[in-house]
Amino acid sequence: MRFLRRTTVIVLILLILLFELGCGNTYRPIANPIVSPGGQPQTTHFAFVLNYNPSGGGSSTKIDVSGDTNLQVVTTGLGSVAQSFQGANAGAMFVANRDSDTVSEFTLVAAPTVISVGLFPGSRPVNLASTSATAVYVVNSGITSVCPTGGSLSLISTASLVVTNTVCVGTNPGPVVQQPNGGYVYVANQGDNTISIYNPVSQSIVGTLTSANGLHQNPIYMVASTDGLYVFVVTQGNGSSAGALDIISTTTNTIGGSVPLGVGPTFGYLDTVLNRLYVTNTGGNSVTVFDVSNVILSANPAIPTLATIPVGSGPVSVTSLPNGLSVYVANSLSNDVSVVNSSNLSVVATVPVGRNPLFVASEPTSTKVYTANAGSGTISIIQTVNNTVILALPAPQQDPNCNPATSTCPLQQPQTILTQ
Repeated sequence: MRFLRRTTVIVLILLILLFELGCGNTYRPIANPIVSPGGQPQTTHFAFVLNYNPSGGGSSTKIDVSGDTNLQVVTTGLGSVAQSFQGANAGAMFVANRDSDTVSEFTLVAAPTVISVGLFPGSRPVNLASTSATAVYVVNSGITSVCPTGGSLSLISTASLVVTNTVCVGTNPGPVVQQPNGGYVYVANQGDNTISIYNPVSQSIVGTLTSANGLHQNPIYMVASTDGLYVFVVTQGNGSSAGALDIISTTTNTIGGSVPLGVGPTFGYLDTVLNRLYVTNTGGNSVTVFDVSNVILSANPAIPTLATIPVGSGPVSVTSLPNGLSVYVANSLSNDVSVVNSSNLSVVATVPVGRNPLFVASEPTSTKVYTANAGSGTISIIQTVNNTVILALPAPQQDPNCNPATSTCPLQQPQTILTQ
């Protein structure tokens, strides 16, 4: 009986093996696939180029960073001269249309609807600022019924897209900056050499800085520190002598210190990675670099100067890469971009671009730099790995009905660039 039981067991095992090996002579185990989660999708980045059209409505060109393609063109108003994201979260775009007394608003999605926000007749909006998701501030350079002796500052509610408050400022205002997180708004009045200080809580002008307070002549540009403690004011002086950098202490709203600049400064850029302020000295063909991490208003100088870098002819704009490696300077008269090594603050390359580059901007991945070439109606795309122009993207035509096959069609003039 024991023998029969053993024989039965052996036969059962053989039958199981024959069943498992039924398809061919090789054993094939059954594998159940385990689906793992896929990789995270790559973040898409864009460059928004504002184009001025001397023959009609301006436009905004949306460029895909990774593909170097023109994704869309949005038509704005007459005399489009400035643009701003809605607050730090860049929820929408606002464009100041100087010649139509309007501000264009559109979301950053594909094929957006453009909404025109009306201003008082004669406003002539020239600049915008916003660090809050709820408000955008518009600087109006013209004379209006509510401000018959000077310019004005209008508050646009981003919820209703209407002007909810307008206050009077000085003569011929232009430069504007807002403290981070919706703080005070500072408006430079170039016609009377003053700075108006606006409190968003009381929605009123709470102070005015003049030469008696230490403000130098011809304030041309302003930038706020990331902590909101200071506003750096680039002043030109009389145009033939050196300018000055005036530092506003936002705690007391007084000018706490000043340091010299080069000849004819026009623009300032804050590098938030290396805590540096770059100022273009257009008349002196140089860029002055300051250490923003070491501002001491009671010291002399109030902010250390790290270097003054000779660049091309007529520098008007500067940007830095988010990776901290390089700085790019747009030279409007030599039609090129100077590439500066961030470590030793020396020029390591010069990149030819289009005619009269007015603005330069980098994007979040540090792979591309863009220039707005107003003279040639193009946007140069610089590849930062080898500092070469990989594409000169044309701006939209001034006349959309012009046929380039039969005639020369003038292009709109790129002015500024914002990236996200």
